[in-house]
Amino acid sequence: MSAIDKVIQIAENEVGYLEKRNNNSLYDKTANAGSNNYTKYWQDIKPSYQGQPWCACFVTWCFVKAFGQDMAWKLLRHYPYVYCPTMSGLFSLNANPKRGDIVIFKHNGEFTHTGIVTGVSGDYFTTIEGNTSGGSTIIANGGAVCKKGYYNSNLPGTKFCRPDYDLVEEDIDMDKLNELAARIEKLEKPMIYNYIDDNMPEWARPTVQKLVDKGFLKGDGGGLGLTDDLLRILVINDRAGLYDKM
Repeated sequence: MSAIDKVIQIAENEVGYLEKRNNNSLYDKTANAGSNNYTKYWQDIKPSYQGQPWCACFVTWCFVKAFGQDMAWKLLRHYPYVYCPTMSGLFSLNANPKRGDIVIFKHNGEFTHTGIVTGVSGDYFTTIEGNTSGGSTIIANGGAVCKKGYYNSNLPGTKFCRPDYDLVEEDIDMDKLNELAARIEKLEKPMIYNYIDDNMPEWARPTVQKLVDKGFLKGDGGGLGLTDDLLRILVINDRAGLYDKM
């Protein structure tokens, strides 16, 4: 799944969430519905802001859930994103949307509302927004998470901020690289068998036990210290009867 798909999927799962009258039932989608701007998004991102408009906080929450706080900070270029005009000073503002963009809607000369662009078809684009309501017009402070759609040509001044999703892919690649390096390091370290137990190959146990019983093989404080190669040599010698003649 691409980084863009991931954040959009998380946003889609939130569609239908209703803000609350107070701090009760914050994590239930529809219970305790009200118009006082109490949400789980504020609770998770900045609890002291409960009761404030939360469209930008919803975007922040989706990015944190998708990528973690540190990566969300990099993608949003600050943290937390809670005020729409802030984005206009941090990003190049694009006139046309792309899937995965953060839209900042302009109304009466100010950026007043925001959401995540989920699709684009010519002049038409779709979004998922927090603190809005249904319909085809910009609704700030509407009270719900909704899917919306607009014609860009009808929205003069609205702009689109483009997070650098390559940062996520690079981070994933580094995780894979570190995992591979750990596996290689593990392969390069020989397995050491210090005791006659389930960790030692079953085919080697009788020979090692014989050598220990005869006093031919003794370990130190750390155990027997046998490698796979040494086990093979001991077993070959045992099968040749060398230890029975001693």
